[in-house]
Amino acid sequence: RSAAAAREEAIVLLRRVGIPSPEKRVDDYPHQFSGGMRQRVVIALALAAEPKLIVADEPTTALDVSIQAQIIQLLKRVCRERGAAVMLITHDMGVIAETCDRVAVMYAGRIAEIGPVHHVINQPAHPYTTGLMASIPDMEQDREQLNQIDGAMPRLNAIPRGCAFNPRCPRVFERCRVERPELMPAGATQAACWLHARQEVAA
Repeated sequence: RSAAAAREEAIVLLRRVGIPSPEKRVDDYPHQFSGGMRQRVVIALALAAEPKLIVADEPTTALDVSIQAQIIQLLKRVCRERGAAVMLITHDMGVIAETCDRVAVMYAGRIAEIGPVHHVINQPAHPYTTGLMASIPDMEQDREQLNQIDGAMPRLNAIPRGCAFNPRCPRVFERCRVERPELMPAGATQAACWLHARQEVAA
């Protein structure tokens, strides 16, 4: 491919992701773009490879709320047009709720719960997911103190025996301390939690 053809393709991609005057901006340096525009350029770079899967790691971090919404809408649009999927890595549950079909909640390097976004957010099956949801501020309620999960995240070189969440879990019992759970059915989701093994036995 010639340099001229590559340049023309770059201009087309910049235009597709909403960069104004792409014929001029194609020669600009990163520091000449705003944060939101830099994210658009990164998306254009990803699209150049015509991927079937785009991995977006914290794509909205440090961006203004209105710009965050634009970036998320852009990702959804280009993936719809290209027939690609997005794996979104983020700590922002609002972005997940608005964007994703399925979500995997991770704790200490392992999946704690996975399933359809609506069920994970509204009917969490793992105590860690429940704690996460409870810690999100509710603007309609007047509270002096936010909910939090007691304790601290373990270091990855010092994961507790059994379930990694057991030292912080309000529903811990003996099996949690000695045996690590794998994902198991938990209603509409799957959760790595022995509470659901108990329910299966009871059923």
